[in-house]
Amino acid sequence: MIPGISSISFLKELAAFWPFVSTLLGNGYFFVITATILTLFLMGIGLMVKYSPNLLHDIKNSTNNDLPVLGLKLWMALILLIPIFFDAGPLWFVLWWFIVLWGYVNKAEKRIAFVFISIIFMSSWISHIGAGFITYAHTQVNREIFNIDHHLSTTKDTLAIASWTQKHPDDAEPLNTKALLEMKKGNHAEAVNLLSRSLDIEPNNYRFYNHLGIALVGVERTTEASKAFDNAIALDPDNIVYYYNVSRLYQTTYNLYDAERAIQKASSIDPKKVRHFLDYEEKNQDNRFIMEPVPVSRLLSRQMKQSGQLKDVADSLWHMAFGIFTRSSAIYISLAALLILFLLSHLPEEKFTKRCNRCGKLYYSGTLSKSGYPMCLQCHWIETKAKKQMNSILHTKAEEIKQYRINNTLNTSKLELILPGLGSLAGNRTTRGILRMFAFSAALILFLTGGRFIYSIIPTGNDLTGLMRLFGVMIAALVYWRAYKSPPVKYGV
Repeated sequence: MIPGISSISFLKELAAFWPFVSTLLGNGYFFVITATILTLFLMGIGLMVKYSPNLLHDIKNSTNNDLPVLGLKLWMALILLIPIFFDAGPLWFVLWWFIVLWGYVNKAEKRIAFVFISIIFMSSWISHIGAGFITYAHTQVNREIFNIDHHLSTTKDTLAIASWTQKHPDDAEPLNTKALLEMKKGNHAEAVNLLSRSLDIEPNNYRFYNHLGIALVGVERTTEASKAFDNAIALDPDNIVYYYNVSRLYQTTYNLYDAERAIQKASSIDPKKVRHFLDYEEKNQDNRFIMEPVPVSRLLSRQMKQSGQLKDVADSLWHMAFGIFTRSSAIYISLAALLILFLLSHLPEEKFTKRCNRCGKLYYSGTLSKSGYPMCLQCHWIETKAKKQMNSILHTKAEEIKQYRINNTLNTSKLELILPGLGSLAGNRTTRGILRMFAFSAALILFLTGGRFIYSIIPTGNDLTGLMRLFGVMIAALVYWRAYKSPPVKYGV
């Protein structure tokens, strides 16, 4: 927190402060990321619940039923929980479960697996962005630049800028900021020197030309100042600040005609802003020229600029989600996962137990329904036959299908109330299951964190965590209400 700054009470005022906006963006970013990670983890649990019977059935057959059921279940649990023996994060479990259960999952679940792998592919970049939001106030003198731009600086900020410019002479933005400090002290000659160095590094920066023009006015080099303002206008012709400053320069040299032309040009672009500048000048006679703060895009780029501290935080964030390997290996992990799934996709389907989506029978050889879900050959035969060809055998099979639908409706409804989305996954309502899991994950994260992962360097005087927790409870209640009123599988469907 910045010492000596009174709390700001109104959100409208806060919206003008980049540290506050950055904090909002950062908290929103982490909220989406954590909700996505939790959703993927819950989906992995859902896949285990759904396909564990299939896996157990295959293990039984591979051991010729020679081992006790309890021993087989423990063996299956060991297979599914292998990542627990390593320094693995939650997403490694999800990836491992996809690999182990790949022969059982349906097409919709396979598509989600590929989306998950694409997230792994981008995870290094995702963690870098998150680290940028976390380390904003501690790297690249971002906080100090903002404080000086908005007249909130302390002696500590001034010393930090001076130290940074000595250690990083090729960083143009802090040189510009130091020049503003020198102008504030009346050292315009030093400001000219600093801004000239900034322009040597970034010769097309119109803000630097504008500030150079102001500094040159301070040393009474009006001709050079006029050229500096003209350069700023040439680089950014729609910026009224430069026309306004030109008009102030002409006023100091008593060139009233050109001063009026410049102010008219500025007014033709944005008359309200010009009126605001004139009112400000009337109240602050010593500050006739307008200086520009660092643009938001520039602040954001500096915020995400690579640094030692940002790298350490990004590595830590990645390690919490994945572990085992380093962040630099994310691309290779995703490519290796794609190769493994590609190879698994070429294993014969009859090697894996399937559960008929129509009658619930476990089988090895079958086909797919029109919706793309597993169907045993008996159910497929019934579906393709006309009703008049029904006989007593088909009647028995129809009763079996009916009973399975009743049981499936009850079981999926119970699972849905235990964990929203779990019953939908078990009932092959994949899209609905993922949406409910994401909503439940979002509600849980809001309740646990209050929506606050990082803090603003500007004290706000507003604590919204209680409201966010209440919002999370309301979302969770709505999700459970929907799970109760709209079960994943209805009898007869």
